[in-house]
Amino acid sequence: MKNNPKWYYEEKQSGVDYLDPKIAQEYDKEHLKFRNFKEEAEQIVQALEITKHDTVLDIGCGTGGIALNLVKYCNKVICVDISREMLDVLETKAKKQNINNIETQSAGFLTYKHEGHDKVDKIVSKFALHHLPDFWKSVALLKMAEILKTGGKLYLSDLIFTFNVDDHKKSISELINRMNDAAGDSMTGETEIHIRDEFSTYDWIMEGLLEKSGFSIDYKHTEADNFVEYVCSKL
Repeated sequence: MKNNPKWYYEEKQSGVDYLDPKIAQEYDKEHLKFRNFKEEAEQIVQALEITKHDTVLDIGCGTGGIALNLVKYCNKVICVDISREMLDVLETKAKKQNINNIETQSAGFLTYKHEGHDKVDKIVSKFALHHLPDFWKSVALLKMAEILKTGGKLYLSDLIFTFNVDDHKKSISELINRMNDAAGDSMTGETEIHIRDEFSTYDWIMEGLLEKSGFSIDYKHTEADNFVEYVCSKL
């Protein structure tokens, strides 16, 4: 952003290059090998108690697999992603489905501008916050807390480590093998890039970041020592 000091983090696409139009076009095809966006959205609706009156911010929305299902249950979804190419895919799908209660903005966690909007009722972020180093995760979470109404809910899900550091080689190898079994070579390669180049962190660090940024953790679910989801309330 223009007015930030020189030391401010330059938010960019780390790891897999989702700014590449070809990769953006293939995103749904690859992720549907091991994900069900409709079911994920329904689980989020239940976890956050989303209502038809709610405005939801989906930050790191990608191609809208979750957002375009959430709009069926709420008043509006603000869809934010650093990749304009991913948002192009989302907007094409929305047009085909005659979905009009969305708004898109090409921005990251740190560069998103919530101008001209009231505070939102719910925030969703899935498989996205790992693009920031830990300190900048805290800055992003603080910004999310400022955007969210008091008592509003945050759903955060990501690749977050719960294993002991001395088990990291075994645990990460098991993660990569599971991805290979579920989705084949392409997602195996993406997982390797994620581990090497991106910024997944430990659960105990993430929980400290959440609590220091103005959230209380209402619920935590861990799957296979690597995938963690939190439901949090804005204090």
